[in-house]
Parts: sequence; structure tokens; C-alpha cells
Amino acid sequence: MKSAPRLTALLLGAGLLASLAGCDLAEESANKLAEKAEAAAQEIAREAIGEAVKELNKQVDDVQASAKELLGEQPKEEAREESPRAPSNKDEARDGDDMLPPSGVET
Repeated sequence: MKSAPRLTALLLGAGLLASLAGCDLAEESANKLAEKAEAAAQEIAREAIGEAVKELNKQVDDVQASAKELLGEQPKEEAREESPRAPSNKDEARDGDDMLPPSGVET
């Protein structure tokens, strides 16, 4: 009858190992599920933020157009049709010394 306690201990040990292995599998499954849930939450957040940014940009564009209209400025399309202004020549009196340092060139 001494083999009965050993058999019982062996069965309990085997059951304990099996339950630990099951716990590891359950933990891995839980971790994978948590990672998938996190990725899905991040994707939903990106979409929501993207839509909010688009709507905000639209509202800003509308406000800018209204402000320009109130100030009497031309819309973008009309402004593009005009020819660009010629560059100002304020510094023509310097006779082309733009490339020389103030103290002259050493040779």
C-alpha cells in the first residue's frame, strides 16, 4: 500500500504541471488578445483624429476666406492670374559690389 501515496503524489504532480502549462497557454492567448485590442484601438484613434483634423482645416479655410472677403482681398484664383511683381531695385546705387566683402579682396 505504500505505492498508493506515491501514485497519488505522482498524479497530483502531473495535474499541477498540466495546469501550469494551461496557465502559460492562457497567458499567451491573453497577451495576443491584448495586443490585437491595442492595435485596433490605435487604428480607431488615428481615424478619429484624421477626421477631426480634416474638419478643423475646412473650418479654418472657411474662416480665412471670410476674413479675406471682409478685408476686400482677392480670392486665390484671381490673385494667381495676375503677373508677378518685378523685383525692387533699391540697392542699384552700389554698382554691383554685392559679392565683394566690405574690406576688399586680398590677393
